[in-house]
Parts: sequence; structure tokens; C-alpha cells
Amino acid sequence: MRIIAGLFAAAALFTINAAASAAQFTASKVLFQDITGDVRITTTGGDYVDVNIRQGKVYRPISVKLVDGEVIIAGERWRDDDGRNCCDTRIRRVENLQRDRVAAVRSEPEDRDAFFEDYPVIEVALPRKNDVTFTDARIKLAMQAIDGRLILEGCYVYGETSDLGQATIGVISGSRLAIGDVKSMLELDVSGAAAVTGGDAAMADIDIAGAGDVMIGAVDGMLDVSIAGSGLARVARIDGPMTVRIAGSGSTAVQGGSADKLTVSIDGSGGVFLEGRAVAPTLRLYGSPVVRLGAVDGRITRYGAGEVYVAGKLVSKP
Repeated sequence: MRIIAGLFAAAALFTINAAASAAQFTASKVLFQDITGDVRITTTGGDYVDVNIRQGKVYRPISVKLVDGEVIIAGERWRDDDGRNCCDTRIRRVENLQRDRVAAVRSEPEDRDAFFEDYPVIEVALPRKNDVTFTDARIKLAMQAIDGRLILEGCYVYGETSDLGQATIGVISGSRLAIGDVKSMLELDVSGAAAVTGGDAAMADIDIAGAGDVMIGAVDGMLDVSIAGSGLARVARIDGPMTVRIAGSGSTAVQGGSADKLTVSIDGSGGVFLEGRAVAPTLRLYGSPVVRLGAVDGRITRYGAGEVYVAGKLVSKP
């Protein structure tokens, strides 16, 4: 089945019943909702969004519709009776008194590739300028570069993307995601024991709740990191203002550059390690934290306890 969306009225709806089906639309956005499957996204120089779906070992109903210029690909909500769930449907939330962050505790499959063999393969070819959104999805992802925005909302993701125009990424425990460079703002929200690696970004806002691991390249502008738990955020370089908040034993490490200015707040045994230069740092340290700076321009403003080192030397508290 090949359908040109322009032949239809405001909305077109298709339910995929066959082993393989295809549809074509004119749209600027694609939304994946409640999808579990192997998602493969390629970009083209054309104007159409092509959707091709092949069922896996087990039949899973999927609907495809066009609403107000957005292609919506929807599956079934996650079920408690799915014995091979990669993620427990029930999220146990732990409130972080510092910033009301939540930690999602979920399990992950022993063999991710084998798990996704039971689910559909969804192939989407779309214009590079389009936006792509995933909501409550469990996906094995392979995605080429887009100039638009990638949004992942509360998703389990196993895979990789190329470069992105903008990214808002929220992943749950067990996720393993690699992304390319982000031309503008990169927002990361990592819950539980998930890992995200990425390239350079113009600006970055990183939130980790739990034991998550984030590693990205150079940040040319603002860097804001919040960690509740034992998470780790690693950045290759910073050239702009840097703010770090840690509640627990988490750490933030930046290999070089200049943080202008640097603001750090740690409550617990966490640490901040900046091998580059910190401009007029303000440090609020409670518990037994450690801050290590390669060099400092201006005066250090310091509150609380903890240890502060500059160029390897311990700085006495005034």
C-alpha cells in the first residue's frame, strides 16, 4: 500500500495488519508513541516522509496517521504480562529534595538484539529538516543526521544517531545511546543506570538521577550539570559559564577550556574536576566534597567545608 497524504483530508489513519506495509506523507514532524521495535531513520533531500513497517516474530499492531502536518506512528502501551520486557512498566520514583528530580528503576534485557527480534522493524525516510519525537518508546535506534530537533521522552533506547540540530533526550535505566554533534542546545535527562555519549554541542544541560554516565565533547557555551546520586558527567572542553549541582557522590569532570564563570554546589561526597581555567569560582561545599581546578582567574568565593585544589595544591579555607 502506497498512499500520498495530499489526496486525503486533514487526517489519514492506517492500521498495519500485514506482514509488511508502506505509506507516504507530506509532513514536517514524525512522532513515535508507545512504540517497541527496531527503528531505522534515514534522511533525504526530498519532501516526503516514507514509512515502511515489517512485523517481527510476533505480530504487533501499529497505526500510522497524519494529523496537522505530523506523522504519528503509534503502538501498544507496555504490558505487565510481557515476560521479556526490557523495562518494567512500573516506575518507582525517588524524590530528590534538591531539585525534585526522579530516578527510574527498571531492568534491561540480557540480549537486546534478541529481544527486538520479536518486534516490528520501522523504517522511516524523511527530509533532513524534519523534527523527530519518541514518547514512551522502547527502541533499537539507528538514525542519520537531521537539522531538526530530536526529542526522547522517558524512553528506553539502545542505538545511535548522527549529528542533530537540537536534542532533548530523556532516557531510562538500561539505555545505551550514542549521538553525534548537536548544533545548538543539548538537553540530557538520564534516569538510573543509563549511558549517553555524544559529540560537541553549542550549549548543554545535563541532569542525572542515579548512577547514569554521560560523556560528551566540547561545549562552546553554557554548561549546566545536575546530579542526584552517583552519576558521572564528563565533558571534553568548556568555553562559557559552567554551573554544577551535586547531591550525593556524583562527579563532573571537564578536561580543558575555561569556565567563565564557575559556580559549584555540592552536598555529599561528590567532586568537580576542571583541568582548565575557572573564572571567579563560587563554591558551596557541604559534607566531604572535592573540587580540583587547573587554574583560577579572580577570587575564589567559598562556603562550607570540603577540599579545594588549584594546580594540584590544596587551598586553605580563609
